[in-house]
Amino acid sequence: MKKTTLAVPAGIPEVEAFRSEAKVTGRDLVLASRGRSAPPETIHEPDEAAPPADSRAILAWDSLSFASARAVVLEAENELGGHLDELVLFADPPRDDTPFIDATPRAIEETALSWAAGHAELIREAARRFSERGGGTVVLVITERPERGPLGSMAAGALLGLAEGLIASAGSADSSWRFIAVLDESGQPDLVARYVAKLLDEPPRDTGKVLRHSGRAGLFGAR
Repeated sequence: MKKTTLAVPAGIPEVEAFRSEAKVTGRDLVLASRGRSAPPETIHEPDEAAPPADSRAILAWDSLSFASARAVVLEAENELGGHLDELVLFADPPRDDTPFIDATPRAIEETALSWAAGHAELIREAARRFSERGGGTVVLVITERPERGPLGSMAAGALLGLAEGLIASAGSADSSWRFIAVLDESGQPDLVARYVAKLLDEPPRDTGKVLRHSGRAGLFGAR
């Protein structure tokens, strides 16, 4: 039976590369955009002979709305025939060149809510459904960058802290869902997408830490 997967956010190179890996690994995939409204586009598979069911509308996830997190998980289940096995999240907070003393209270609040609280709530909603259904996997991939500016660094640090906390809780023996966190240092979308697909199909024995992906050869590509 095909695994059913929700990948977020649509449109970035890593998700497009993962979409290709999903075909190779036999996954039924739906994408969601990260924003306040759905983009006016539909995914069309390149094979013109494919049936119409191979085209899916891109779902919308408003990372500033807790209600949207629940809605997009339920919509993904509906698109995938009533069952969701996997959530794959790629997170790459943007660089913010605004001098910190010029940052507005609203910008600080939105960065915290959108990246830390927003991603935490989406993961929580997926994990809750996985727990109700008897199992599932969440993979959070955080892109490593040398410079993000104060707010971007705040967002990346919050995501890494969230990942470390979830590893401790979801990694317990009585957990009904699995959580895997990756810190991507490769800067190569194709490689990290392939790595994530392999992690989903061949989970590492040690998921008690954030996995570093450098793109170099090694066990699961980690160094």
